[in-house]
Amino acid sequence: MMKSLLTVLIFSGLFINEGCATSTKEFTEPLVQIKKINKVEKPKPIVAVDWVEKTLSNLSLEEKVSQLVFVWTGSNYYSRESDQWNKMEELVTKQKLGGFIFSIGDVYEYAIQINKLQKISKVPLLIAGDYEWGIAMRVRNSTMFPRAMSVGATGDSSLAYEMGFAIAKEARAIGIHQNYAPVVDVNNNSMNPVINTRSFGDNPFIVSKLSSAFIRGTQDGGVIATAKHFPGHGDTQVDSHLDLPTLNFPKSRFDTLELIPFKASIEAGVRSMMVSHISIPAYDGVSGIPATLSPQVTTDLLQNELGFKGLIVTDALDMKGVTKKYGVGEAAILAIKAGNDILLMPPSELLAIRSVVNAVKRGEITEERINHSVRKLLNEKKKLELNANRLTDVDKLFDVVGSLKHKLLALKIARKSITVLGNKNKLLPLSKEFEGKILDLVISDSEDPASGKDFHSELQSRLDSKISFERLDIRSNQMDYEEILNKSNKNDLVIIQCHYFIRSAAMTGFLKKEHQNIINSILAQNKNVIIISFGNPYLVSEFPTAQNYICSYSPSESAIRATAEVIFAEVPAAGKLPITIPANYKFGEGVEYPATILRDGIVEEVGFDSQKFHKVDEIMNSAIVDSSFPGGVLLVAKDGAIVHNKGYGLYDYSLNSQLVNANSIYDLASVTKVIALTSAVMKLVGDKKISLDELVVKYIPEFGKNGKSNITIYNLMVHNSGLPAWRKFYDFTKDEKIMLDSLYASQLIYKTGDSTIYSDLGIITVGKIIEKVSKTTLDKFVEKEFFDPLGMHSTFYNPKAQYLERIAPTEIDTHWLKDNKAVHGRVHDENAAVLGGVSGHAGLFSTTKDLAIILQMLLNNGSYGGREYLQSKIVKEFTTRQSTSSTRAIGWDTRSSTGSFSGKYFSSNSFIHTGFTGTSVAVDPTKNLIVVLLTNRVYPTRENKKIGIIRPKIHDAIMESLINK
Repeated sequence: MMKSLLTVLIFSGLFINEGCATSTKEFTEPLVQIKKINKVEKPKPIVAVDWVEKTLSNLSLEEKVSQLVFVWTGSNYYSRESDQWNKMEELVTKQKLGGFIFSIGDVYEYAIQINKLQKISKVPLLIAGDYEWGIAMRVRNSTMFPRAMSVGATGDSSLAYEMGFAIAKEARAIGIHQNYAPVVDVNNNSMNPVINTRSFGDNPFIVSKLSSAFIRGTQDGGVIATAKHFPGHGDTQVDSHLDLPTLNFPKSRFDTLELIPFKASIEAGVRSMMVSHISIPAYDGVSGIPATLSPQVTTDLLQNELGFKGLIVTDALDMKGVTKKYGVGEAAILAIKAGNDILLMPPSELLAIRSVVNAVKRGEITEERINHSVRKLLNEKKKLELNANRLTDVDKLFDVVGSLKHKLLALKIARKSITVLGNKNKLLPLSKEFEGKILDLVISDSEDPASGKDFHSELQSRLDSKISFERLDIRSNQMDYEEILNKSNKNDLVIIQCHYFIRSAAMTGFLKKEHQNIINSILAQNKNVIIISFGNPYLVSEFPTAQNYICSYSPSESAIRATAEVIFAEVPAAGKLPITIPANYKFGEGVEYPATILRDGIVEEVGFDSQKFHKVDEIMNSAIVDSSFPGGVLLVAKDGAIVHNKGYGLYDYSLNSQLVNANSIYDLASVTKVIALTSAVMKLVGDKKISLDELVVKYIPEFGKNGKSNITIYNLMVHNSGLPAWRKFYDFTKDEKIMLDSLYASQLIYKTGDSTIYSDLGIITVGKIIEKVSKTTLDKFVEKEFFDPLGMHSTFYNPKAQYLERIAPTEIDTHWLKDNKAVHGRVHDENAAVLGGVSGHAGLFSTTKDLAIILQMLLNNGSYGGREYLQSKIVKEFTTRQSTSSTRAIGWDTRSSTGSFSGKYFSSNSFIHTGFTGTSVAVDPTKNLIVVLLTNRVYPTRENKKIGIIRPKIHDAIMESLINK
């Protein structure tokens, strides 16, 4: 009987302990099971006591209270004998502190120091921090994301989720368990001195959608999210770090605005809530009580009315919103009584602990009230599995923190967020070929000499025109302002970078009167002016005449780069204001324009598997070892980004040959046909100066000899005229007129239209038609219409001597001049040489980057950089296969299903072409993909034909590295 009774008592005790944190229903159900167990002669083994309850039972009152106190610490290196380490060690080992809020430090210092503290702690520590825009907010060399308002400008909840998830992964990797983010305050006060871009916006429903997504991402990433600052810090003009703000609104206002995102956060499953130091008379009945210390706000509203059951954290108790009126001990006691679980950063942690302990001992606070909060905290530690493993794996940091994946996500958010406003004079997007002088002026609210330099570097890398750099900051005087006004008046464009940032406890972020005046004075000069705010977006309220204003919301590396990309239309302008800027712009405004020019990128951002992409390098290097060519340059561009532009090998096989690089220039040979001649024909057809159906004899009467009078320009462009492929005119003449007379007298080798034979002769003829119609030479025509305005400054016929060192040689000349010297800086094609180096079929020199520009223009259906070069319908017509019996488009070729240099993956919509010297271009519109390969495979002899094997291998390797090919 005693044995049976003992079993009942043990099991009863077990269920009672578990039931302390459950409902009455959950508590009573096990008691029924106990009776059943008593009837069993051999009871099952006793289940271990829950870790939470066991841990709680082993803590003294003082240790329980200490669990509820979180202390601030930096994560710098401290020696064992240092005062800083001794203090932390004492807080952990003697006080049994519950956790820390970690601040500024480095990645490895964070992880190592947290591990050291965890090892000496009786109870696993919960480590927290403020990482609103990434752990980079506090941790150097990690991923800095754009501000929350940037996410608001995207309106994209999937990006909010991904950002929360990525931040959580980096945080957890260094030992962080709780993020005091997101800010779910509705920033509907433009003069708010502390929230500003930390908020997702001023619309409570948008804030709700994005903050909820961020919360889900954070917690799916293994970190506790904390919604703050309850019940709303968005409509204040007082910084609670400096004083106690008061919100004199009725409860109905809170229900319809401030509380909406907090309710959404609770519905999203947020596990922690931070209460703000804001006085709300509507709930307290009187003014002057911080919400942190108010039972009416923290318990009645947050817990009882809204039903929040998670951890409740005070805002930092060392802020003057509390300390101006309340002492350390008093604030700690009131915070617990109000319903908070975590006392964050009391000015004196020991005094706060002692005060709460004494309050319990004298009956002011019950020990069960302390147990309630400790149990909640321990439950969170258990959910994080800290009871099983409290240490972080330092070796894994390298793969997580600051990863390329996270940086690309930051850039993706930034690109989608940059918001262009105004633009009534259509100054944006800005052309890289802007003609005139440009002043880049930084207006800063700090003395930081680096402020604005990163963006200036972005501008310098894109603008060929002269751009100067000046700075005004809080030290500037009247003489500085006058000098700037004088300089701005001498420039054609002024770009003003505003670096004004809201900083906690600093009351910064609002324009100095002198800075406001200088900007308005520059605007009064009636110059082209672009104003960019990398911080406070509301600044434009001070510039009523500003026509071009850009909100970047953040000074992060990704935001700086994305701003430049948007300005030059390297990426679309897509951001929408997530706020209303008083007297200027409304919520949802934002000028949109498409990306129209190429940008630099990396393979991962456009869907390539970087590991598989390495095969491209292997093929190129192997080809060089196999002497397929001395060297070459390969460019790959996708989705408007040049993700690979790399030189391989040498210019030739001599011992003193220079290395090939991305700026090396190659003789294009027949790629000239599509880049120069076909583009020129498209232009003239679009301008209705010629028609493809016109007879060639209309422009060149002598061409009609020997039965050629009915041949059209179209026949020549699709290579079905009947002309032979090639003739060695250079063997019998070096005179252009004699060569052309012989060409025009050529006989047909098949009936026009009956077959397709690729013919240089027909294209040479079309080149001469272009010159007659345009009344200028072909080289000058394409230079004026395409190469110059497109910025293709390394593309030309007959290169000047200044370019020789960049030009790869072609063949040892045994065919024309027969001097046994490498052809260098002059056209390789002998017939083109007879024609003075300028012809429709050959003669052009270029780089991979220049070719990518004009190919992107074709991908853009004839437009680039905001300018239409060709009509879209004409581009479509010329790049489309013309017959089922041939692969030829008009001027261009298309991929053959039976074998192509572009491999087996390029689509049937692709338009492609090769050049005899070892060059090729391939464009696949279905993949938005460009591949340019330039080599000098004819060095030292044209008999080297190994490139025929290499080309398809390279194109296949590129396609095979696409994740979704």
